[in-house]
Amino acid sequence: MLFFTAVAVISLSGFFFTYLRFFPDFDRFRVVIHIHFMAFICWFLLLVIQPVLIRKRQYLLHRKLGKLSWLLAPVLVVTILLLVKDKVQRELDVSAGAAAMTAFIGLLDVVSFSVCYSVAMINRHNVRWHVAFIIGATLIVFNPGMSRVFNHFRPGSGLPAAVILPFIVPLIIITVEKLRFKRPVLKSPYLLFVLLWLAEILLLMTIPQTDFWKHLVIKFAS
Repeated sequence: MLFFTAVAVISLSGFFFTYLRFFPDFDRFRVVIHIHFMAFICWFLLLVIQPVLIRKRQYLLHRKLGKLSWLLAPVLVVTILLLVKDKVQRELDVSAGAAAMTAFIGLLDVVSFSVCYSVAMINRHNVRWHVAFIIGATLIVFNPGMSRVFNHFRPGSGLPAAVILPFIVPLIIITVEKLRFKRPVLKSPYLLFVLLWLAEILLLMTIPQTDFWKHLVIKFAS
C-alpha cells in the first residue's frame, strides 16, 4: 500500500506542473485531458484502496471494485493515444525526429500497459502474478508523471529516470523474494516484466531513428 501511495503522490506532482496549477482555469484544456486525468486518479485510488481491502479480508468488495479497472484501462489507453497524437502533430512542425520518438514512446506505453494489465487480469486468481503485473502496469502509467517531476527540477533527467525505474522496482522485489522467501528467480513474474521492459528499451533505441518509422509517423499524423 505504501508503494502505491508513493507512486500516486509523485504522479499527481507531475500533473501539478502541467494541469493542476491552472485550477480553476481549466477551460484552456481539451475534454480528453480532463477524462485522462479522472481515469488516472481513479486508477491510483483503486491501487491504494485494494490492498487495504485485502488486508481487512473484504474480498467481495475488492472484486467488485476491481471490475472498475475493466472500464478505466481502455479509457487510459484511448486518452493516451489521443494525447500522444496531439503532441506528435505539434512536434512535427519543429522536428520529425522528436515527433517519431514521442510517437514510439506513446505506442510502447499503450502496448506495454495493455499487456501487463491483461496478464494481471488473466491471472487474477494467482495473487503473485496478479500483483506483479498490476505493479508493472502501474509503473508504465506512472512514468510520464514522474518524468515531468524530474524534468522540472533537472531538465533532461526525466527520460533516464523513466527508463531506469521499471528495472529497479522489480529487481528489488526479486531480490527480497529470493533472500527472504527463497523463491526461484527464473520463475518470478517480476523477471518476466524486466525482460519485457528490456525488450522495449532495445526497440526504443533502434526503431524511432529509422526512416521507415519517421515516414510512418508523418503519414498517420498528417
